[in-house]
Amino acid sequence: MSPRARRARCPLQAAPILAACAVAPAVLAPRSASAQQLAEAAPGRAPPRSAWPSDPPGAGGAGEEPARRGPETPYFPVNLSLIFPLSTNATAPDLATHLDLALLLGRVGFVDGAQVGLFSWTSGDLRGVQLGVASVVSGRAEGLQLAGGFAFADAPLAGVQLAGLFGWASTTVTGAQIAGVANQTYADVDGLQAAGAVNVARGQVTGVQAAGINIGRVDGLQIGAINVSQEQRGLQIGIINVARKIDGLQIGVINVTDNLKGESLGLIPLPREGGIRLALWGSTGLHGNVGLKFSSRYAYTILSFGLHSEPRALEAPDVPNVDGGRAAEREPLYAVGLAMGSRLPLDVEDLSLSADVGAYHRGPLQGSLPGRNEVLKARVSASYALAERLSPFVCAGGYVTLRGEGALEVGGGPELCLGVELGLLDAARRVRAPAAPAALAGRGGALRASPGPARTTGASSSRRGS
Repeated sequence: MSPRARRARCPLQAAPILAACAVAPAVLAPRSASAQQLAEAAPGRAPPRSAWPSDPPGAGGAGEEPARRGPETPYFPVNLSLIFPLSTNATAPDLATHLDLALLLGRVGFVDGAQVGLFSWTSGDLRGVQLGVASVVSGRAEGLQLAGGFAFADAPLAGVQLAGLFGWASTTVTGAQIAGVANQTYADVDGLQAAGAVNVARGQVTGVQAAGINIGRVDGLQIGAINVSQEQRGLQIGIINVARKIDGLQIGVINVTDNLKGESLGLIPLPREGGIRLALWGSTGLHGNVGLKFSSRYAYTILSFGLHSEPRALEAPDVPNVDGGRAAEREPLYAVGLAMGSRLPLDVEDLSLSADVGAYHRGPLQGSLPGRNEVLKARVSASYALAERLSPFVCAGGYVTLRGEGALEVGGGPELCLGVELGLLDAARRVRAPAAPAALAGRGGALRASPGPARTTGASSSRRGS
């Protein structure tokens, strides 16, 4: 190409970039093999930088295979762009550079340093820092990918991907993927995936997944308002936790799991191994109570409502009282509360022990009571399963009352109770032993049922699990 033709292709007029634009095609154009060999043999010249390691099989993202840097890749230490191809690498889009600066859109092949622009695109590999409103790396990324809006990595990312709005990785992330709104990774994450609203990992997350809504298979910590995991190993903390299989601990308000190897702690735990029971009991601390008992393997919670009464405060001295030979008027009260406890394993069939603590708020059925009126309880219970869904129980413990405003009046006493639990949903009851096969035995060939294995997965097991 003649010098006049090169100048004709230059898009800008009478500016510093014009000179670079005129010279760059000659500087950046790939050299012939003989010229390359002569240049490499020159005294004092360092050997050319070899291509970066290729991706593992199947690691490439969607679309075209990213370019690989080789000895024929053009190189220039600095690249300037207005909006590609109005740039110094107009005829060498796969340029390798240490610094790429773009006013609007910058596009190079390989960066070993920094790429800065409103929109930054590296079609090959990036090692260093990429800054922009939108940042795209089609090859490997090692370092920091920072975008005010959207960050995209189409091959393995080792480092940090930080986006103001959305982060996207087509393959693996080793390090951290952080976004203001949402992240999605199509392969594994080894490190941290955090977002303000939603995290989606289609592979395995080894480390921490934290967002308002988390979806992924996690080996570590999953924390957010709503957590959904196909398989969870470690700790799951949220308002609603859903895991098909969990080996660890769930902590939340509503916990749902199909296969629990560990424990589920929540106001409403709903594991497949456990159940929901209706409890009715009377006690010295609160006279009449009804509650829903949500059980997991060993832990349980009871949401309850109770009715109580206590002597009404005397407002006039002429009102008859106990000293005058008449009973003082009593005021009806309601109570709502929460108890949390644990079942103590026993080797005795159909008999179980449990211990729990609870807190209850009391108030009048009509009007309002000034100040506080709470009851705190601790008790130990023993229950015996008479039938699959019927278990009477007794309990003993103590309670403390806190009443009044300003200076609290503290009272209390022993807690004794008697009640019954009725099974509403016992998950273990779905598994039953098969019927014993018939066998020919006895005189005259009479048919009789041969003894089969002891049934331990039916009624008795579900009663013990309650």
